[in-house]
Amino acid sequence: METIAYLPGYLSPPSGFRMLVERLEGYAHVELERRPTPAAQLEAWSEALPQDAHLVASFEAGLAAVRLAVEKRARSLVWFSPYARGDAALKARARALDWALDRGGLEGFVEVARPLLFGSLMLERGEELIAAWREGLEHAGLAAWARSLAQLGDERKWLRTLDEVPVMTVVGAEDAFAPMRYAHEVTEWVPELRGILVTLDGAGHFSFWENPREAVSVARGFIERYREFLEGPAEWQAEEEEAAPPLRFDPEAPR
Repeated sequence: METIAYLPGYLSPPSGFRMLVERLEGYAHVELERRPTPAAQLEAWSEALPQDAHLVASFEAGLAAVRLAVEKRARSLVWFSPYARGDAALKARARALDWALDRGGLEGFVEVARPLLFGSLMLERGEELIAAWREGLEHAGLAAWARSLAQLGDERKWLRTLDEVPVMTVVGAEDAFAPMRYAHEVTEWVPELRGILVTLDGAGHFSFWENPREAVSVARGFIERYREFLEGPAEWQAEEEEAAPPLRFDPEAPR
């Protein structure tokens, strides 16, 4: 049985990738514990990450996933809301969140983060879920996370090492924190055209949580057909795509 390993970004909801774990049947699942910075993630996960697994990462955790993929002979990588370098815009957003946390505590952080992290459906209908997500936040960890991103360099070079690891980047169409151009950068740096980008409607930075049905659908399709993608520009990309599932607002509440 093949394994899917989940690498959560620090801002992931307490429920993590549970909606994917429960709906991606036929695989063994390993969920790693979240850490506040890319450096801490890389250190903690270097021993915990299993060999020969499919990797599913969110946010900055994808940086560690890319670094570990070759060493651990990963089969594939699905990266939700990716960014592989800290440009001026990303650093400015991170500094703004750090400032909000310093001046307004957790409430200040959440107030500034809401329009950056969540899409319209969550902002319109998910107040209880956002409140539950806020309960899982911790001041010291958020400060470390924000400051690490404000100092993030250019990590795109590591993508060049993924000769045998196809990558799918998934970005929410309404992601204001890490817009689509970051995902384009990631796919362009993956060798031999083995990167593909998918967008999820109605979702922001938490695309796998805000639009879980479509997130599961695209992740399953990529993981099940990753071998075809390794052969180069995949013929199946040109096939008539199945109709996307209807957009529904049913994110899972944090636990």
